[in-house]
Amino acid sequence: MTKSKDNNIKIMIGQAYLDAGVKDLAPAIAVLEDAVSKDQKNADAFVLLGDAYLNHKNIDGGKAMANYDKAIALNSKSPKAYLRKGQLYVQSRNFPAAKEALEAALAADPNYAPTYLELAELYYRANQMPKSSEYIKKYVSMAENTPETRAKYASILYLTQDYTTALPEIQSVLKSDPDNIAMNRLLAYTYLDTKQNEKALEAMNNYFAKYDESKRIPSDYEYYANILVANKKTQEAVDVITKAKQLDPKNPLYDDLLAKQYTTLKNYPKAIEAYKAKFAVTPPSNTDLFYYGYTHELNEDYKTADSVYAIITTNNPTYAYGHLWRARVNSNLDPESTEGLAKPHYEEFIKVTSGDKEKYKKDLVTANNYLGYYYYLKKDKTNATKHWQEVKALDPTNVQATDGLKALK
Repeated sequence: MTKSKDNNIKIMIGQAYLDAGVKDLAPAIAVLEDAVSKDQKNADAFVLLGDAYLNHKNIDGGKAMANYDKAIALNSKSPKAYLRKGQLYVQSRNFPAAKEALEAALAADPNYAPTYLELAELYYRANQMPKSSEYIKKYVSMAENTPETRAKYASILYLTQDYTTALPEIQSVLKSDPDNIAMNRLLAYTYLDTKQNEKALEAMNNYFAKYDESKRIPSDYEYYANILVANKKTQEAVDVITKAKQLDPKNPLYDDLLAKQYTTLKNYPKAIEAYKAKFAVTPPSNTDLFYYGYTHELNEDYKTADSVYAIITTNNPTYAYGHLWRARVNSNLDPESTEGLAKPHYEEFIKVTSGDKEKYKKDLVTANNYLGYYYYLKKDKTNATKHWQEVKALDPTNVQATDGLKALK
C-alpha cells in the first residue's frame, strides 16, 4: 500500500522477523539494509540490523558489531546498542570489554532494565556472586513482574547458590506457570541442594514423568542419580544413568556417574569399566586419573594403581599427593617394608612438601614413620633416628616414633 516508500514499514518488517525467532533472517537483513541505505540517521534501525546479523543462522558477529557502533555514533544515549555490544562481547568471552559496554549502557539510561540482567549474568560468570545477586534484584525491581521475569530471577538466585531465597521464588512461578520446565527442574535441584532429599525425589519423579528425554538435559540425570543416592537408592541411580547412557552413549558424564555409583556399590570391576569407557571419549584429567587409580587400589590391584598414579607424578612432578598415593600402593605391595618399595615415593613427598610442613603435617608423620622403620630394619641408626625425630617435631606425642627411638637405644 505504501509502494515500499515508507522506511518505517521496512524497519517494522525487520522487527517482525526478529520477534518471530526464525533462524533464516536473510529477508530481514535485506529489508533492513535497504532501510538504512535510505535513512542513515536511524540509530534503532542499525541496532535491529545488528540483531539480524547476530541471530541469523550464519552468524556474522563482525557486521553485528559494526552496526551497533553505527547506532552509538548516531545516538550515544542508546542503551540497547551498548547492551548488544556487551552481549556480543560475552559471546566472544571478552569479559572486560563486555563489562565496559554494559556500564556504558547503564550510563546512557540507568532505567533500562535488561542491562541489569546482563550484568547479573556477567558477574555470575566471574564468580562474583554478591554483585550478581545485587544486579538481578535491581532487574526484578524494575522489570515487568511476569512469570518469565520471576523465573529469570529465580534462576539467577539458584545459580548464585542463594537457595533459601530461590526456593519460594521457584514455587511462586510454578503456581502461575506450572508447566515452566526450567522451574520444575530447579525445584528438584534446589530441594537436593538444601538437603530436603525426600522432597527432591518427589519433585524429580514428577519432572521425569512430565517431560520425556527430548526435553531433559544431562544435568537432570546427574541430579536424579544424586537424589536417588541421597535417598539410599544407589542401584536405582545406576539404572537411571544406564538409561541416560543408552540415549547418549558418547556423553562422558554418564560414564563418570556410573563409575562413582559402582564404586559406592563396591563393584570395582564395573567402576573401572566405566572409567575406561569415559577415557575412550575424552582424555582423562588428573582428577579422573586419581579416581581411576583409586578404584584399582580399592580393587587391590596395586600395580595398576601405581602405574596410573605414576602418570600424575610424571605430568605434575611437584604435585605432592601424587607421590603420597604412589607410596601408599607400594606399601601395600611391600607390607613388611623389607624391599622399601614405598621409600623413594615418601622421600619425594617429603622433598616436595618441605616448604609447607604444617599443611601436610599428618601425611609427613606417616612418611617419616615409614622411613624411620625402613632404616631401623636396615640397622641404619642415623637415618632411622633422623626420621623419627622429625615425626616427634611434627607430633610430640606420636607413639610409633617414641617406641622406635626407644628401640634404637
